[in-house]
Amino acid sequence: MSRAAGSPGAADVGATGTTGAGASNGTVGAIVLTGGRASRLGGVDKARLAVGGRPMVETVLRAARAVATAVVTVGPGGDTREEPPHSGPVAGIAAGLAALPQGVGGVDVVVVVACDLPGLDAATLGTLVDTVRTSGVAAALGVDAAGHEQYLLAAWDRRALAARLARLEASGGTAGRPVRALFAPVDGGAGGGETHDHDDDNSSHPEFLHVPVGDPAHDVDTWSDLARRGPVALAHIGPVLAAALDPVPAVHRAPLTAVGAVLAESLVAAEAMPRGRVSAMDGYALAGSGPWRLTGSARRAGDDSAAVLDPGCAAPIATGALAPVGTERVLRHELVEVAPGTPALVTALPDAEGVDDLRPVGEDWPVGHALAPAGTVVDAALASAALSAGLPEVAVRGPVTATVVTTGDEVLPAHTPNPLPPGRIRDTVGPLLPAVLARAGFGAAPALPRAMEHCPDTAAAFSELLRRPRAAGEVLVLVGATGRGVADHLRPALEAVGARIVVNGVRVRPGGSQIVAALPGGGVLLGLPGNPLAAVSAAATTGRALVDALTGRQRTPVFVQTHDVAALSHPGRSRILPARPDGTGSWNLAERVRTAHLADLAGATHLALVPEGAGPGDPVELVAWI
Repeated sequence: MSRAAGSPGAADVGATGTTGAGASNGTVGAIVLTGGRASRLGGVDKARLAVGGRPMVETVLRAARAVATAVVTVGPGGDTREEPPHSGPVAGIAAGLAALPQGVGGVDVVVVVACDLPGLDAATLGTLVDTVRTSGVAAALGVDAAGHEQYLLAAWDRRALAARLARLEASGGTAGRPVRALFAPVDGGAGGGETHDHDDDNSSHPEFLHVPVGDPAHDVDTWSDLARRGPVALAHIGPVLAAALDPVPAVHRAPLTAVGAVLAESLVAAEAMPRGRVSAMDGYALAGSGPWRLTGSARRAGDDSAAVLDPGCAAPIATGALAPVGTERVLRHELVEVAPGTPALVTALPDAEGVDDLRPVGEDWPVGHALAPAGTVVDAALASAALSAGLPEVAVRGPVTATVVTTGDEVLPAHTPNPLPPGRIRDTVGPLLPAVLARAGFGAAPALPRAMEHCPDTAAAFSELLRRPRAAGEVLVLVGATGRGVADHLRPALEAVGARIVVNGVRVRPGGSQIVAALPGGGVLLGLPGNPLAAVSAAATTGRALVDALTGRQRTPVFVQTHDVAALSHPGRSRILPARPDGTGSWNLAERVRTAHLADLAGATHLALVPEGAGPGDPVELVAWI
């Protein structure tokens, strides 16, 4: 039976096997599972998620092909598929085993591995294969540095695996089974169809061996797992931040004071609109069929006195006035003719056919109607609608506030006169960032100083800045110090104060060295690169994703077609380029930009996010940066 690594009687071996030896000592097959739902990753294609610039499945396949003569992928678009689809890893392993060569010339050791092991290498798989060959066990199971078993990093004796699968099939089928079911104890000894020379006490010759392999056993199941593996893709910044950061607490505010915040729950009408039967136009309230005798008193908006209109009668009515009881129709002035007399007669003109200017209760919305879903930004129009719906308060998050602090001892205030001392530069981006952040969705900082704050390039100054208490929803935007140069103290300071780094680099140019961290005193750090164009690019992209994560804001991205996107793309990282409309419905992107200034952004109100490895015709997302 299988025992947890480190437990009494556990069978562990060191990861010291000969690299690739399994491939040379016999026939080895590999089953690579790629078909999970990735529910903790929002349903994305986990296999294609890139770590270190390479999709995880490519890393796994490279390792598998180095030790196996036959490799089968199981999942959507693979060599075979579990039946029924999405019926779990055991069903996938059964499908993969059936697809491997059988009988004479078939494989005798089977590697079973998931696609989400970005640290996997051929040496690790070779060690597992060698362990099965030299020990005679049913399977060798990879174990990470913390002692956790990785059930989908194993090498099996093919006969033992086939016997285990057959037993599960006979006892209810393989669909829906957890993979650990393959390693469960079997009544009556070792089971699995394999033969071992061992005593009646199974612990003297275990069926499975645990092989400590360290980092190659660490899988990627969550966005946080992905972020810990190094710089993340620009397209994944949003889900990484949402998974790692808690949203700011929801508060209740009067609608007009909530403008700029984000709905924490659906905006549901407390009152119908309109609340009573009212006239939509200045005209006449009518009862029964015409012509109508003009006998009723005029009704004005705000008049809630009792009034009754008898059949065959009409009464003047103003826009927004409550209709008298008995009113069946309202016609505006221009659709009727009033003949003098005692009483005067109101007659409908031919153009009045089918027209009724009487608004029924709840014509716009009934009580309980959802005016806007959670995640909607409260703008002036929505605040007005909330008042119309009888809502004295709305539940919102935010707005998120930003305080900008610059770094770099070479940086002088923007207003510094000429001549500048040698080696010094003016701050050409700090004063601009509040406008960029506002466009990304940030609100005004609670108490901006008259002059922008500057942090000296000392470890003590950085630590003091990071330790300041900050309220939830307050973001410290730090410009510079995100690299790894001799004067960049940010990363050591974050570690010293106990901050939790959420994003440590992004696969994008410009702006790749950016950092996002949860600060111990509350609040969040957004560390921007020091180069002006890189700082603006990171503020406009990661800044808006940070607002989304902290408030639950839902956005609809804008995608457009551009010229020569394939020629401008890079296979291992995204690019951010100034975009200008070309007058034909498409956009022109700058082929080359300099990051030390913003001259290349002049006249470009949008940034184009060119995806990694974009092909001809692929859409490009546009971001308004100011």
